[in-house]
Parts: sequence; C-alpha cells; structure tokens
Amino acid sequence: MDHIKYLPPGTLPEGGVPVWSVGGDGSTTRSVTGGSIAPWSVADAERWRRAGVPTVLAPILGGWILAALVVTAYVLLFGLSSASGAWRDGLGIGDGTDWLRYPGVVLLTALPLWYRYVPVAAFPAALFVAVEAALVAVRTDGIDRPATAGHLVVLAVCAIAATGAGLRLRARRRQRALVLAAAGQRRFPLPRGVPESDGHRGHGQVYLGLALCLFGLAILTDGLVEDLTSGGVPYDAIGQQPVCLVLLVAGTAFGGWGQLAYRAARRLHEEDQPALVVGVRAGADGRHWVCADARTPSAPPLIAYVPRKRDTRTRTRLLGSGSVYAEGNGHHDIDQRQEPFEAVLYGTPTEGDEVVLEYACAEYHPYQETGRMYAAVTTVLLRPDRHHGLGVWEPVDGATRQRERLREAREEAERRRAADERAKREAEERRRNPPRPSPGRSSGGDGSGRYGSGGGCGSSCGSSCGGCGGD
Repeated sequence: MDHIKYLPPGTLPEGGVPVWSVGGDGSTTRSVTGGSIAPWSVADAERWRRAGVPTVLAPILGGWILAALVVTAYVLLFGLSSASGAWRDGLGIGDGTDWLRYPGVVLLTALPLWYRYVPVAAFPAALFVAVEAALVAVRTDGIDRPATAGHLVVLAVCAIAATGAGLRLRARRRQRALVLAAAGQRRFPLPRGVPESDGHRGHGQVYLGLALCLFGLAILTDGLVEDLTSGGVPYDAIGQQPVCLVLLVAGTAFGGWGQLAYRAARRLHEEDQPALVVGVRAGADGRHWVCADARTPSAPPLIAYVPRKRDTRTRTRLLGSGSVYAEGNGHHDIDQRQEPFEAVLYGTPTEGDEVVLEYACAEYHPYQETGRMYAAVTTVLLRPDRHHGLGVWEPVDGATRQRERLREAREEAERRRAADERAKREAEERRRNPPRPSPGRSSGGDGSGRYGSGGGCGSSCGSSCGGCGGD
C-alpha cells in the first residue's frame, strides 16, 4: 500500500474535491468543489504556528530546563547548605520528620514532568510551591548563602513553570480558534472505518499511575505510623519519604497524561468535527508531520504524530481502479519520506488533541501499470514536538515515478530469475556428481573404504596393534 499524492474523487465527504487552477503567471490557486471541506492555506497555517508558545517554553525543552533547575535547587538546599534541612525550617537528620512541608517537595519534583505532560496541573502546583518557598525564606533567620540561592532557584522554577503552563493553555485556545475559523461552520462525522481509540487511549497510563500512587501512599503511611507510634522519640522517615516521592511523581505524571489522552479521544468520537485538507510528510524516525498542504515546498512541518497499527485501517472503501497514473491528475504514489501526501484532517490540530486523518493509498501488482485506490484512516494523538529535521522537498512526476517503479520491478524479476537458474544448476550438478565419502568415515576401515580379511586391519597398515602378526 503506497500513499497517493493527491486525494482522488470520493475521498472527501459530499463529493468535495480539491482542485488546483493555474493562473497566467504560472501561480497555483487551491479551491474545493462542492463547498464541503476547505484547504488549510499556508497563510492560515503560519498564523497557527505564530500562536504557539516560544521555543524556550515548549513542552520538551521547557521540561528539561525545569528539571535542571530543580536539581540545582536540591544541590544548593540539601548538599551545599550548612543546614541540610534548609527546606524543613532548619530541622536536621535525627530531629524528627517534617510532614508539613513534604507536599511542597513532592510538587517541586513533579513540576518538570507535569509541565511536559500535564500543564493544567503544573500551573496551580507552581503557585503552591512558590508561596511556600517564599514563606520559608522570609521566616527562616540566619540561613546561609547556598540556602538563600536555593530558595531563589525554587522561585525561578515556579515562575517559569507557571508562565509556561499558562501560555501553553492560552496557545491551545488560540490555535483551536484559528483552526475553527479556517474550517468554516461545517462539521462532519468521522469517516467510515475509523478505529475507536476512546476504548483504549490513555487507559494503560491511568492504571499504571494509580498503581504507583497507591504503592507510594502505602509506603508513606508506614512511615507516618512509625512516627506516631515512636513514643516521643524523634523518628526520621528517611527511607519512606524519598521512595514515596519518586512513586508519587511518576504515578501522578502517568495518571494525568493518560487522563488527558482519554478525554481527547472522547471529545473526538462524541461529536462531529471540523475538517481541513492538509499535507502529511513522514520522517526517518517514524514520526509523521502535518503541514499546510502537499503542494507548497515552503510550507513547514507544524505538528507531529506517530501512527500505530492498532489505530490504522486500510482499504476502508474502494476509491477507484485502473491506471493510477492518469496524466495530470496527481493520483500517483509517492515516497512519503521525500514529499508530503494529501489528507483530510478531522478535528483540531493542537498539542494534546486527537485527530483522524483520511488519505488515499494504491495497491497494485509490482509488474503492472494498473491498480486499485483505497481510502485509509488513522486515529492519532498529536505530540508537542518541535524539531523535525526535514529539508525542502521537490515534487516527483507521476510518469517518472511509474517508470522507476516498473524498472525496479524488472530488475527485481531479473535478479530472481538469475537466482532461480543458479539454484537449478547447482542442484543438477549435485545430482550428477554426488559427493564421495570422505576418508575415515567408515569405522574399522583404512581410509580407502576396504576392510582387511578376517576382521584384521590389512597387511599394509603398518600398525603395531598386533593385527598383522608382526611379519
């Protein structure tokens, strides 16, 4: 199944077909017959791109920056500070367990992961940690410079996390509004054969996160019980608190990530969606990138997804048969890693949303010029990736692509015929000249395949075993 460059008639609902018209100056103009689905113009896509957050606050890069700052804060507060319990108001190891400020430590540790996967939770968590860190810094007297610097780093972490999370949520709303404006007022049901991802999307992450959180809370409860039943002796939950911290951070990140994915799938399948004609190009690493269209080489990749087999259906309906290389119609197969193919996108292409992509594929015998075109659909969860590593592409002519395919098919057929003939000659040669038994293969023999009379070894063996009698 090879991807078709442009959508053939019958792919779009209600007969809407994308049409390219060439002007007198050689420029191309895109329109859609039937008034059903609008194309995503390069200008609209560029406005969508500018509505996103700055690169430094992007989910992946911003998450790594926050992780580095959190590690720095821990080194300053618990490694370089003279009071190792600077976060705990000067309480040192052996002076008892501080349970009141433990939630702030958990939230601070979770901020990088929450910023990456659950920005809705990162905003209130950053505000909580910032208020607590400010109160500790104000109320604690006589702390050294590393502890002061550590509290300032914590405040910087909270400021970046809160600002970035707020801007990301705002950018999502703006990008959705731009997509809806470009798509118009029409809404469409999802195409036939779409996999219902809401039956599995996010479930694994939610269950894993719940299990990790329950396990962590059980360990933390053990430390709390030990502290309450210590009979007034100071008890340090030095074992329980760090282990629970790791489990809670991982569990809440997995659980929140899965819940957001599940909600995105439900929104997609519960109601009709806007639709746009877009371009899709595949990267060498398996990620597919959505761009404005499949005709403009200058249209940059905008947002990525990774297709999965369980969420992809091919041959959902037959679009046509015969020659897929009719001159000028653009219905030729392409290498999706070299140039984009055209697809209909149902939904809103924003970070964290789920969309459906419908496109055309060709299936044909490798030695024939004719084949069949089918519609294929895939349900995908959009990723927040920014770096794509894709260069400028050049369109490949359909007739050239056809000649190349047939040439490769002929060369492959020649290689197979040559291999078959070589195998037949070798088999005939083995039949005519069977291999002779190698020396020493027969037990008791002298290497020539003959045995001595009377079970002896023969008079010419020269052996001292006594078989020859010595004379």
